[in-house]
Amino acid sequence: MLTKFRRLAALSAVILTTVTSPLHAQNTTLGANLQTPEENAEERINFSGKLRMLSQRIPSAACHLVRGVDVEGASALLNSAPAEFEKILTALEFGDPDLNIQEPETRRKTLARIHELRARWEPMKAAADAVANGTATDADIDYILTNNMNVLGAAIPLVSELVKQYSNPNAVSHANLMLIDISGRQRMLTQKMSKESCIAASSYRKDTTLDDLAGTMRIFEASLNALRHGMANVGIMPPPNGTISSGLDVVLTDWSEVKPMLTQVRTGDVLEPEKDAFKFRQLNTTMVNMNKVVGLYVQAAKPAPAGS
Repeated sequence: MLTKFRRLAALSAVILTTVTSPLHAQNTTLGANLQTPEENAEERINFSGKLRMLSQRIPSAACHLVRGVDVEGASALLNSAPAEFEKILTALEFGDPDLNIQEPETRRKTLARIHELRARWEPMKAAADAVANGTATDADIDYILTNNMNVLGAAIPLVSELVKQYSNPNAVSHANLMLIDISGRQRMLTQKMSKESCIAASSYRKDTTLDDLAGTMRIFEASLNALRHGMANVGIMPPPNGTISSGLDVVLTDWSEVKPMLTQVRTGDVLEPEKDAFKFRQLNTTMVNMNKVVGLYVQAAKPAPAGS
């Protein structure tokens, strides 16, 4: 029983320290920041969370392209991901009806987070464009593979700031926005694992990469279990409907297929080229299916229409 308790405590700590602790830092002036449902809180949290994923998708695609793994797929992602990142970041600042973000951002703290992220993003965008265009130098590639965590590091507090800003018990609860945040973070972790497993097999390998991969795998699996079953002690609710539960089951199946290959990389083994390409594609599939679940959480979080 004591061993079981310790495992639960360890799992809770993983999720608390890597996901929810910034969200539990409640805004003491929340009453002054209450937003109306028309300000699209769910979309802002969803798309800001997607920036985290894209910050890792870009170096993953660049690494696989340089290594010659699924060149066509990696090239396509390296062309589309920076454009998507730019569109979302601009939408969060100025609004974009295409993304259902109807109004520009006006809160100074949030704008400061957006501007900090843009300052870190633009040099990586330039390097990614060079790799995609075939004009990259070794310095461009090295910049992407060594500075992407700075971009992720600026994207994470932006999401937390938006969760604090837009939590409104009369419209969208903090608990619902936290589910959007955590499920959205799972998208990022698929790409972080893809990046780390690629770097581990490349000439850019760092001593800490395998440890990073092991940690990312552990967080992804712990968070997936928490989303599937709930974890009341850290405020994570079980799936609010059967559709979300089924979607998480699909992600679990995806994970079970790719985890053995990641485990092989984590132990220092080299994957055969076919397995290497499958791992890359399967983690992208996992991301797509996780993205569908995030969309379902967004819909579930929307307030019921008046009179319904």
